[in-house]
Amino acid sequence: MLTNSFLHKKFISTIETRQLLPYNSSLLVSFSGGQDSLTLLKILLDLKKFYNWKISLIHFDHRWRSDSMVASKQVFRYAKRCNLSLHYFECPKYLNTEESSRKWRYATLINTASINNLTKIVLAHTATDKAETVLSNLFRGASLDGLSSIRWSSKISNSVHLVRPLLNFYRSETTWFCRKYFLPVWIDQSNYNYALSRNRLRQELIPYIKSFFQPQFEEKSYVLSSLIALDVDFLEQEALRIYSLIQHKDLLAINYLIIKLLHPSIQSRILKLFFVSHLDLNPTSKQISDMIFFINQGGILKNINIKNYIFGADGIWLYIGIKQR
Repeated sequence: MLTNSFLHKKFISTIETRQLLPYNSSLLVSFSGGQDSLTLLKILLDLKKFYNWKISLIHFDHRWRSDSMVASKQVFRYAKRCNLSLHYFECPKYLNTEESSRKWRYATLINTASINNLTKIVLAHTATDKAETVLSNLFRGASLDGLSSIRWSSKISNSVHLVRPLLNFYRSETTWFCRKYFLPVWIDQSNYNYALSRNRLRQELIPYIKSFFQPQFEEKSYVLSSLIALDVDFLEQEALRIYSLIQHKDLLAINYLIIKLLHPSIQSRILKLFFVSHLDLNPTSKQISDMIFFINQGGILKNINIKNYIFGADGIWLYIGIKQR
């Protein structure tokens, strides 16, 4: 098979530089039948023997449109043509929003990979997807973490990583690739349903921005998100380093005198670590803001209630206690 296109070369450079898909990896590839996932699968298959990859596919049928069954049949045919195993899942009817179905997909991906001893979950997100996510999260008032949310690789467990090796590919490139290799792209009609905010971004707002404000909007968004991701990584590492030094050896507490001296950005991240690591509880932005005010205003308040817990201070230690009913 031909593997000399510029996208093949870009892909090889990316996975080797970033160590995304090592030799002998077992891959669970999310496959929709669209141009991005077809591009990803074609490149993976072309390089399969060279890297000795084991490849399995997973497909999600949301049943949100009348032709979804036809699309799924095409995915089955293509998997059979490529001689690949396919895990097929129908979305439960009660999951009728983008957010709820996204959480279901990721939970199913992780569970399927774990059960079948597949070490890499491979998604076909591109730089174009990243630009759309940056814009969408910006409108929602996201933090720095939200503006850098799509990463090259994320550790799901000790044995499973989620990998996005196409993050430096653009949709115009995957369109070209599918035409070059005559790949059978399935057109998802739901992509043109403007009732979905993501489609309005993709089909209306971003083309408008590229026409009248910034022709290289996708490239600029990619650079911005990458720079933010570097800052976020530093802040996370610094917060984790300090957190390991100020937590109590025996109790659910951290040193009040030290955390009070820190910048609010680091305070916020340490507080999130504190709650997530001990209680698997992710405080809201409002709760974090209240806690930072509590820390910095000198102990005027005795404690703050968070769900079934009390966050308080005794002069030296900030602690978590169970609320008495």
